[in-house]
Amino acid sequence: MAGLQLVTPASSPMGPFFGLPWQQEAIHDNIYTPRKYQVELLEAALEHNTIVCLNTGSGKTFIAVLLTKELSHQIRGRYQENARRTIFLGNTAVCVAQQAAIVRTHSDLRVGEYTELEEALGRTEQQWRREIMDNQVLVMTCHVFLHILKNESLQLSKINLLVFDDCHLAVTDHPYCEIMKLFEGCSCTPRILGLTASILNGKCDPSELEQKIQNLERILKSNAETATDLVVLDRYASQPREVVLDCGPYLDKSGLCSRLQAELEEALHFLNDCNVSFAREDRDPTFVSKQVLSDCWAVLQVLGSWCADKAAGIMVRELQKYIKHEQDEVNRKFLLFTDTVLRKVHALCEEHFSPASLDLRFVTPKVLRLLEILHEYKPFERQQFESVEWYNNRNQDNYVSWSDSEDEDEDEEVETKERPEANFPSPFTNILCGIIFVERRYTAVVLNRLIKEAGKQDPELAYISSNFITGHSIGKSQLRNKQMEVEFRKQEEVLRKFRAHETNLLIATSIVEEGVDIPKCNLVVRFDLPTEYRSYVQSKGRARAPVSNYIMLADSARTRSFEEDLTTYKAIEKILRNKCSKSMEVSDFEVEQVLDDDDIVPPYVLRSEDGGPRVTVNTAIGHINRYCARLPSDPFTHLAPKCKTVETEHGRFQSTLYLPINSPLRIPVKGPVMNCHRLAEKAVALLCCEKLHKIGELDDHLMPVGKETVKYEEELDLHDEEETSVPGRPGSTKRRQCYPKAIPECLRDSYALPEQTYYLYVIGMVLTTPLPDELNFRRRKLYPPEDTTRCFGILTAKAIPRIPHFPVYTRSGEVTISIELQKSGFTLAAAQVSLITRLHQYVFSHILRLEKPALEFKPTLADSAYCVLPLNVVGDLNALEMDFKFMEDIEKSEARTGIPAGQCAKHNPFAFKLEDYQDAVIIPRYRNFDQPHRFYVADVYTDLTPLSKFPSLEYETFAEYYKTKYNLDLSNLNQPLLDVDHTSSRLNLLTPRHLNQKGKALPLSSAEKRKAKWESLQNKQILVPELCAIHPIPASLWRKAVCLPSILYRLHCLLTAEELRAQTASEAGVGARTLPPDFRCK
Repeated sequence: MAGLQLVTPASSPMGPFFGLPWQQEAIHDNIYTPRKYQVELLEAALEHNTIVCLNTGSGKTFIAVLLTKELSHQIRGRYQENARRTIFLGNTAVCVAQQAAIVRTHSDLRVGEYTELEEALGRTEQQWRREIMDNQVLVMTCHVFLHILKNESLQLSKINLLVFDDCHLAVTDHPYCEIMKLFEGCSCTPRILGLTASILNGKCDPSELEQKIQNLERILKSNAETATDLVVLDRYASQPREVVLDCGPYLDKSGLCSRLQAELEEALHFLNDCNVSFAREDRDPTFVSKQVLSDCWAVLQVLGSWCADKAAGIMVRELQKYIKHEQDEVNRKFLLFTDTVLRKVHALCEEHFSPASLDLRFVTPKVLRLLEILHEYKPFERQQFESVEWYNNRNQDNYVSWSDSEDEDEDEEVETKERPEANFPSPFTNILCGIIFVERRYTAVVLNRLIKEAGKQDPELAYISSNFITGHSIGKSQLRNKQMEVEFRKQEEVLRKFRAHETNLLIATSIVEEGVDIPKCNLVVRFDLPTEYRSYVQSKGRARAPVSNYIMLADSARTRSFEEDLTTYKAIEKILRNKCSKSMEVSDFEVEQVLDDDDIVPPYVLRSEDGGPRVTVNTAIGHINRYCARLPSDPFTHLAPKCKTVETEHGRFQSTLYLPINSPLRIPVKGPVMNCHRLAEKAVALLCCEKLHKIGELDDHLMPVGKETVKYEEELDLHDEEETSVPGRPGSTKRRQCYPKAIPECLRDSYALPEQTYYLYVIGMVLTTPLPDELNFRRRKLYPPEDTTRCFGILTAKAIPRIPHFPVYTRSGEVTISIELQKSGFTLAAAQVSLITRLHQYVFSHILRLEKPALEFKPTLADSAYCVLPLNVVGDLNALEMDFKFMEDIEKSEARTGIPAGQCAKHNPFAFKLEDYQDAVIIPRYRNFDQPHRFYVADVYTDLTPLSKFPSLEYETFAEYYKTKYNLDLSNLNQPLLDVDHTSSRLNLLTPRHLNQKGKALPLSSAEKRKAKWESLQNKQILVPELCAIHPIPASLWRKAVCLPSILYRLHCLLTAEELRAQTASEAGVGARTLPPDFRCK
């Protein structure tokens, strides 16, 4: 290619197989993956005085707010005691107002705002002291702060953090410089945070830049820092060859481009002139129209007329969906107008070329240049690689549509003609792995289509399997959550195919500049030039294959000015590499030791045979980074490990590794003590790999189990667990992830032991919202729990903090639960404690049937141990007490665990007593002997007897039914019958019964159907009293027992939350450390 010399794997002196991109992943092997820059810079600012060097719009002030909140425990409380103050300094009143607004928005701190020097001079010292006491953060201009310091209204020792915005002004004759001079001789100075964007604006003289940074560091007594993701840090990675290509001017010989440009500009001018009133910007009826026509105009400028025609076709199909669902007539007219303009664009294009095939006369020089570059990456002939044993045909349907309209594209024709065999390269011959960066979504969509069309017409480009990844479609503010989920899944699929090298070229917007795990590329093209240093260095960082090119395509008008910017970018990168990589530097001694590291720290080996899976100390960091990149997340989440290394007393080093919060290995991993910093980091990574494998996070090949693994399992239809060792998605039934459960400290080691003093709490229950009639399907009687005095209590050896009331949802409706202290400081005898313990076990194992074969009842060894016991009004005190007589009666009852034998006969007939059944749970004696059914008595039918007509035609009477089916004779044929309800097996009462798990109402049958259902005896359970045993637990208490699992679960959660609240109040100074006795949350 004339004027362009690219180094590709084919032309590399290292041979055609050196550094092929599919042999590499975008995973750092020698340093831990850099984390999000805000987090990284925040940690630097917490450790030492820091100057944050970031571009405008990168959130410098937000980092300052994060630091203020991290240190807020120092400014909360009373100023007269130990509390200090945080000061934000700005150069102008506008800057002060912006900073104050941001601090107020992102924190609960009290903020004072001071901009006028004259007003400050007029305040007395007493007035300033009042302002300083009333506000925790003071945002002011530098002149006002200088005045306060000189008047000694505020001492430097009472300031915990001093933030300088636009701190680069300190190198000039500025109040910042005078403020810093006051630090001299002060023993207790505040932490300093400087914020500057000018260093990275790219317009300063590179020769002065380093000196400027050094002066800033000296004056502000700080270290200049920027995020490590702004510098390609991996010293072992090759730098790409950088090329700026002047693509030349576009000669519009046909005049079509000028005509289309005039049409679009005229339409946009009309929309801008329209004076339509609207409440909010996103309600502007011209908003979508302006956005669509602007995008079409941009495609025309960047790609040419052929691509503008394709973009117009896509936009028309997307607009049809908006027009179809638009209700407002004015909005609809604007959309129809836009539709007409786009159709006119298409009609004008049809006059000059056929839309069915690519016409390179109607594309820009940039596009032609790009196709020339892609020609350089054409694959080798297969005959050169006949020794390759395996060979996979390229997936011919790699195109994943990003917009729904792509599926309807009649312009995409399937080529039926068989291509030459050489057009299906194997992964070893297909040497391209590239990204093309563009600014706009439609540029990516249409450029992808153009490359596919070029591949159909030019056999030398047929090897390209391209795809695109962008943001959202037009009108993104109107996207529904479901549609966003679909787009995220499509995007994830695009990335998966690129990672797996099923596609070899990705056209992308800035979405993959940072934070997304993709392979190391050997070609990165900036179709639109980078506009700032961050964009430049992060897109260049994607070209990390050993032999790679970073190509920037420029128009003739911009080439000279961009080359100046590029010179500055390179100078900035060189300086920032020195600023950021101090902790990453490797001494000569350490480099020499790399090869011998395996002798110092033995590798983790699964199988001892040669070639068996192993992780060495030199590969462990790469494994950890790869594992974090595969943790479940959306495409925008940047998961990275955090490693802290400290120097021990003897001059040695020890590292602690923290994995992302959604890793099951949540406990920090502390490594062995090593002789050098780098070896300590490697050793802790090796230990972490071993732990991850043991908990199943690394497979038996010591590779992370992630989304790709599961995807391959689905494609291969490997669903039989016996046939594959690939587990399911993390968190699914096939691959449960276990996390340590938080246990409130007040419930740890709180089991009641003899000779201790105890706390007794009452579980109060009140029916606050009865079940409405339309939801009471069986017309059951409602049972307010407060109608009966017998209830449950909690016996513990520790005090339980006050928690808010909370609801559970029973068959009777919403019941409000309270946990109230009944009495404390009392003791119990050993026999009483033993009885309470047995009753506690009985409630959960026999009433609630929660005992499982693998569970053992060992309350003294449990993490959370306390006793649940029945309470009742005992004696004449009219106060709830532990009901020991009731507990003893339960233990003596024959019906407590099984079915007691019946004792009735003809000479001793059964005698029915109504009072025995009015609050009873009964057990049929004649069935289900292994696990008897238990029923609440809902009603007593005094008008029915065993001789009454049976609801089914199969039997004449109830007596005949029991004789025929169970061979049972009844001794009393005049006893009434019982209408019963099953005792509840539903133990999760945290949501209403009539709602599903997502909170949506379940469908209801008609009122007539419900009435017919509850009035029919066939739909009722009718039992004979003589054939049933009465359980010793009354129905009123049984209903309360059913609520216990939900109550105790919610109790644990609220106590954990209360501990967190108390810890926050204590350590951060937010809220009261101890709540007043009469306090009650709502």
